[in-house]
Amino acid sequence: MLVEGFRDAPIPKIEIHRPSHGKPLLYPHDQHIFAMASDEAQAFPEHLVKLDLNQPQQISCFILSWLKNAQ
Repeated sequence: MLVEGFRDAPIPKIEIHRPSHGKPLLYPHDQHIFAMASDEAQAFPEHLVKLDLNQPQQISCFILSWLKNAQ
């Protein structure tokens, strides 16, 4: 199941981050975030998968691959 929201739920998450919105990153305080989708190239920690927010097909392929490997 793919859901939007549930920020406080202890479930695997992909953080969506647009630096131009000026909001803080969530991943430093949420151990359940395993990937970042951003519209700007940024340096994120090695343990996070980096996704291009402007490439929805890349993101959907990543999600499908992740789901396949999670079973």
